Amino acid sequence: FNDSFGGGDNQLRFLLKYLPDESFKDINLILNSTNHDLIERDKINVLWVHHFVNQKEIQNLSSKDYVDKLDWIVFNSNWNFEKYVYQFKIPESKSIVIRNAIEKIDFEKKPEGKINLIYHTTPWRGLVHLLKIFKNLNLENVELNVCSSTDIYGEKFGKIQKYENLFNECKKTKNVNYLGYIENKKVIELLKKMHIFTHPSIWPETSCVAAIEAMAAGCEIVSTNLGALYETCSPFATFVGFDRNFDNLEKKYTKILSERIKNFWSN
Repeated sequence: FNDSFGGGDNQLRFLLKYLPDESFKDINLILNSTNHDLIERDKINVLWVHHFVNQKEIQNLSSKDYVDKLDWIVFNSNWNFEKYVYQFKIPESKSIVIRNAIEKIDFEKKPEGKINLIYHTTPWRGLVHLLKIFKNLNLENVELNVCSSTDIYGEKFGKIQKYENLFNECKKTKNVNYLGYIENKKVIELLKKMHIFTHPSIWPETSCVAAIEAMAAGCEIVSTNLGALYETCSPFATFVGFDRNFDNLEKKYTKILSERIKNFWSN
């Protein structure tokens, strides 16, 4: 945990920052793991779930024996809660939704001139498609800033060659600034200068802290409607209907992103 700075990890950091220690006196709070060994018999066992239902860390929710040992299961969106009820038939009486939070971001007027796009989430959420879309747009006065790396999850997660190749492609692409992994405070400062968060997501987001931060910093959002993104970003985002045919998705996303760039400064 000390080396990992993903969305769920940082939500726990915020909780520990703002709630005094005595709040946890009788609580055994478990983040994204259904390991039986983490259960404590003499405490209130609370499982806080940010993962999608397909992740191996939460598969023990299919075990009645394990679920019986839990007092509460906390979900980060209504969409995610519904998926778990459908997949694991977990008891609604033990379930609650507490949506993700961020610290306040002071709004700053966006710089005039060129349009700055940003992608500040992990590569497997759609970066390969965004890079292709951006190349095809071939716009002179638009830059794409990519803050994406597997380093966010620490050394144990390791580097994956196909993403290293993708990052190298970013570095070689005209008008793309590949920034890699930068800590969250610096991402927030960067977001204040960005115009559009471009997120052609192909990953079923269970909330999306990156989108919440971008909206709070005054960025427009162009995103697919996959997973909990509609719940998280509506009514502020411009949505592109998700399509499993990625050629179709890229065409639709290109059209809408192009419109949002052209109309950014319009009334």
